[in-house]
Amino acid sequence: MISMEKTVLRCIEEIGPTGRFQLCMAIMCFISALFSGYLTFHFQSLTVSPEVVCLSQACKVLLNSDDPETTKEVMCSTVRHKDWTFVEGHKENFLTEFNLYCDRKWLISMGGTLYFVGFFFAVAPLSSITDKIGRKRSTELFVFSHILLILLLAISTSLYQVIICRILLGAAHGGMSVAMSVAFYEFTTAKPAMLNMMISSAGFSLGGGLSGLVAMWSAHWMQTLVPPLVGFVVLLTLFYFIVPETPHWLFAKGNESAAICSLNEVAKFNGYPALQNVGLVSVSGEATSSKKYQKSNILWNIPFLRNSIARLSFAWFTVAICYYGLEFNAGSLGNEYVIMMLMGCFDTPFKLAMYVYAGKVGRQWACQTYLGLAMFCLILSGVPALNLISIYGSITLKIILVACGRALGAAVFALLYIYTTEILPTLVRSLGLSCCSTAARVGSLLSPCVILVDEISPYIIYVFTVVCLMIAMKLLRGIPETLGKPLPNNLEDCEKLFCGGEIKRKKVEDPFKLDSLKM
Repeated sequence: MISMEKTVLRCIEEIGPTGRFQLCMAIMCFISALFSGYLTFHFQSLTVSPEVVCLSQACKVLLNSDDPETTKEVMCSTVRHKDWTFVEGHKENFLTEFNLYCDRKWLISMGGTLYFVGFFFAVAPLSSITDKIGRKRSTELFVFSHILLILLLAISTSLYQVIICRILLGAAHGGMSVAMSVAFYEFTTAKPAMLNMMISSAGFSLGGGLSGLVAMWSAHWMQTLVPPLVGFVVLLTLFYFIVPETPHWLFAKGNESAAICSLNEVAKFNGYPALQNVGLVSVSGEATSSKKYQKSNILWNIPFLRNSIARLSFAWFTVAICYYGLEFNAGSLGNEYVIMMLMGCFDTPFKLAMYVYAGKVGRQWACQTYLGLAMFCLILSGVPALNLISIYGSITLKIILVACGRALGAAVFALLYIYTTEILPTLVRSLGLSCCSTAARVGSLLSPCVILVDEISPYIIYVFTVVCLMIAMKLLRGIPETLGKPLPNNLEDCEKLFCGGEIKRKKVEDPFKLDSLKM
């Protein structure tokens, strides 16, 4: 007998949105981000080891030498790099394994690029699978794919097998990142979800550093695959035994009893009493989502959802250009390594400030403020006189302004994950998030062109970024505020969010004829 009707979010608040279960989920998200970052920078880490540096320098004289092998042995026994001396046969590197030095070294860069190509083309279709089969099964599928592909990569005997595995790893990364983010949010509330996103972002950066450290100390390049293999096995085990299917997804599919069972599993894990005599309702008051609104292609057929994704996608594209474009432009400002390190140091405090600020003033206003400040910093950096004002050594005021602009864009990038998740209904949440992520990948793929346009004029990247920031600020005004609003389960909940609390009911045979709904 049902004595009380509650929304899924209200039930999550009662069983503990920040309990032991959510802590375990946060740890799993961190492991996922850590080893995703590890694999992303795996090729680059292998190419900066002492052996590769030695062989790269030896290449300068190998082609003109009468005895190339002797020349290589002599040079590699004398060249020192960071207190390491190359000893023939001591270590096997990816570059030495496949003979990728000298005139074939470009394949290293191509292998790294293809990882992002796999991510770009697969993130949207794989994320739609998440909306169809559920968060739990899709996450387990993507994590298992990582384990299988790492094993195939370790036994690959040709360069082309390695490249294919890298493309598929990028695809699995794209699906897993969206599935894990959405799954965590659907088990908690807004503030823990934002904090988890900031921590996961830091984990991704740490993964790149860990990759370089392991590459430096491994005796063979295939040994560098052991840490991510172990990490993903642990992640799959934890996720399989601890995490049930999310109650939001189950309820959106019309399976109310399974959703309550999922909530009770979390309550038991957190040490809270089980929910009894509770009936679930959506935010709009419906007992379940209308079956005609349970189709995943409503994202493209409902005007206000389609327009919101278009606006958010451009914002994602803009912050990707701001983040990666300014990073690639670091070499034109001075010492590239010092500037990149400085930019990295600015990221964390700006993200933490965003976590506090967005929790007080709202998502839309926080995005507007940070984008406006980023635009202001980049405009000021164009003043030639500021490049003459030294802050410390070779670090000028212009460099500080550019670093601040990039860090502000990085903070907005992290917040957009949360904002996009809070806008979309459950059945198209992963698909919509993946579409925005794809737009961001377009920006990241275009960012290396900064190196080419910088030869024409160093101001082109700043002008282009400022214009994109202005457009993004204008477009985000059309997105409703989500702070303090419950996560929408279905289309009716989205109507309430977009229509300012008044649900416009219309008797229609086809749900795709709702063109009269205005933002």
